[in-house]
Amino acid sequence: MAQESTPQFRAVASQMKRSIPGEGMSNDPENPYSFEQAPEFSVHREALEYLFVTITDEEKYTDILIAIEQGVPIMELTQVILFKGFTEGKWNPDLMMLLAEPLAFMLMALAERQGIDYVITRDDAEEDAESERKLSTTGLEKRLKEKQKAALQGKTNTLPTEIIERIEEVPVVESLLAEQEKPETTPDSLLGQQGA
Repeated sequence: MAQESTPQFRAVASQMKRSIPGEGMSNDPENPYSFEQAPEFSVHREALEYLFVTITDEEKYTDILIAIEQGVPIMELTQVILFKGFTEGKWNPDLMMLLAEPLAFMLMALAERQGIDYVITRDDAEEDAESERKLSTTGLEKRLKEKQKAALQGKTNTLPTEIIERIEEVPVVESLLAEQEKPETTPDSLLGQQGA
């Protein structure tokens, strides 16, 4: 049975700031959104190169590794990175879908290089029994594991060999949670003098 809306609900709903249906079709054509224009990348290899440079950037690299170490699934990071690129006009939706698998492999390879255990996907049904979870694997996770083994053996063309070689050259980051060395104080330092 349908429930009648109360006057209070209608009053609050009428004050909400939201788009009216069709408003997106009336945007100013002189100032389109970045994803409404031609994408910056249309070649798969160039987009992969951009992604590699982006995720290994000093500012983002440690944040990505910390997220993976804290249990953020690889596929969720992949979705966030690719969707952000789409909204910035880097690629169209078709190329975005083609970049998902190679980007996931890049993130997995970088995590393995750092010795970080990673999660590929989050379990959809958390209520399932533990034994069921161990026995069943989602199709995507299974395919990713098979392709990962093949990639490690050099039997796949998911990632170009240049990017695989560059991943192996990425320096291992010291743990941010490790005990830091204390800087030695020099005798000339005012902070180093005691009882003066």
